[in-house]
Amino acid sequence: MQLKFFKMTGAGNDFIMFDNRSGKIKDPVDLARYVCDRHFGVGADGIILIEKSELADFKMVYFNSDGSFGGMCGNGGRCIAKLAYQLGLVDRKMKFEANGKIYKAEILDHENVRLWLPMPKFKKFNLPLKLGKRIYKAHFVDTGAPHLVLFTEDNDIEDIEQINVNQLGRKLRFHPYFENGTNVNFVSIIDKDTIRMRTYERGVEGETLACGTGSVASVITSVEVKGLKPLVKVKTTSGETLLVNYRNKGERGFVYLEGSAKIICEGKLTYHDK
Repeated sequence: MQLKFFKMTGAGNDFIMFDNRSGKIKDPVDLARYVCDRHFGVGADGIILIEKSELADFKMVYFNSDGSFGGMCGNGGRCIAKLAYQLGLVDRKMKFEANGKIYKAEILDHENVRLWLPMPKFKKFNLPLKLGKRIYKAHFVDTGAPHLVLFTEDNDIEDIEQINVNQLGRKLRFHPYFENGTNVNFVSIIDKDTIRMRTYERGVEGETLACGTGSVASVITSVEVKGLKPLVKVKTTSGETLLVNYRNKGERGFVYLEGSAKIICEGKLTYHDK
């Protein structure tokens, strides 16, 4: 069958987007594995479906490139907000459903989108993780997706650019402490409001150019543990900078992610549903 698609990027995280309000796509797991292949498909970190919602303007459903359910994706959330606006489904300010939660988004200009996320309900700081003979000092925050955060300065890593993210990230991603695995973020503090971050993403099973929920987890940890001052700039591997604002003020607390969301191309995919 023929499926219309949009390829988008959110600060380097790339996605194949489908308007599935008709319910035409029946097997998104197989579709994700097929279309995300960078040699035999279109190539992407994952797929995102726009579906109908009874709770918000629309529903976001995200699958990683290996076909696993992705839960929430921050950069993907900004991309789907941009696409829904471009398709005329919503105004500049909108609400959408994803993984059982409601998210707010706003189109700021022709390129940038701001996404508000629910305050994380689970955080665990100063978590010692043993790998072989070494113990890593880590922190864990669930921002709609599970994220481990490791500061280079706390783990005797001199240069974040020299980390073999795919090797070390994979070992930590599958650490037995995490029943369902975790994403892994390596963070260096540049100054009082800027960090550099590199991320190993589960489901993609490798380093990605950017990670939205990882940026949020890294900033929350940087503010809570290292005393950084929001608004925090996150320098990603793509070269783009994401902005995260986090205020932990009880019921008045909030966190949002801001950055670019771009449509790269659109087309028709020939896909044979199994």
